[in-house]
Amino acid sequence: MKLLMKMRQMKDLSPSERHIVEYIFENIHEVVNIGIVQLAQKTNTSTSTLKRLCSKLDVDSYIDFRLQLSMELSEYLHNSILQRASEPVGRYDSIEEIIDKVSNQNAKSILDSSGINAKEAYVKVIDMMMAAKRTDFYGIGPSNLVAADAALKCMRLGMHATAYNNHLEMLMNAKNARPGQLAILISYTGETDEILAVANELVVRSVPMVSLTSLSENSLKKICPINLFVQASESWDRLGGMSSRISTLSVIDILFTALINRDYERYTRVANSVYVGKRLDDGGPLDRIR
Repeated sequence: MKLLMKMRQMKDLSPSERHIVEYIFENIHEVVNIGIVQLAQKTNTSTSTLKRLCSKLDVDSYIDFRLQLSMELSEYLHNSILQRASEPVGRYDSIEEIIDKVSNQNAKSILDSSGINAKEAYVKVIDMMMAAKRTDFYGIGPSNLVAADAALKCMRLGMHATAYNNHLEMLMNAKNARPGQLAILISYTGETDEILAVANELVVRSVPMVSLTSLSENSLKKICPINLFVQASESWDRLGGMSSRISTLSVIDILFTALINRDYERYTRVANSVYVGKRLDDGGPLDRIR
């Protein structure tokens, strides 16, 4: 049984030991980084009490306890987010409850999306972006904000890109597209009429396409030969596709960070040369890309 689960389920703890366990769960990030004397002081207990707790948990020493706790921390936080994100936003929730629920839903979407795309898919899309004469990003509504962000990142790296915010301009751009270009189409539902119309024009012109869409069986996924997927935990009214927008932005950030690392010196040199505003001497080049 895992350490954190043992701590949750143990019944034969003294009041002092129970207090330590409660403190650990409330301050788990802090506990993995402090020694036994500090934890005893913070819990108003003693080092001998902590050693007895470790013994009851079948852990040889406090050092081993911290090591096991650190190893389980990532999984614990992931599961905590998943559990808390399952609570929908209610009509009469307080501002504190809304902050907590929306934040956890967004975090869950990012975590879920990080695990559903094979690394080979990212590598393939990066190869296509580096080989393309121009990358066109297409999105409607909130997805257009993601498209604009991606096009701006391309511009900062010296890559030609577009992200029109008008459907007519998108369609005209698609009709003028050529095989040497790349199109990245963003639609969480995969059923956005305007994006499907663009995709069909691109198919006729043999333009390579990549979709950013959900895992569901949808029309855009079927049209595009390469797909990157996102997951979302939308709020009760799906206001502006909040979680899907956040998770799609996360996938875009992964793409561009990996792209920069392909030729770090060149891309950071270009990013520095086009940087507009006060130069941050203590900030790395990546900070200027984001």
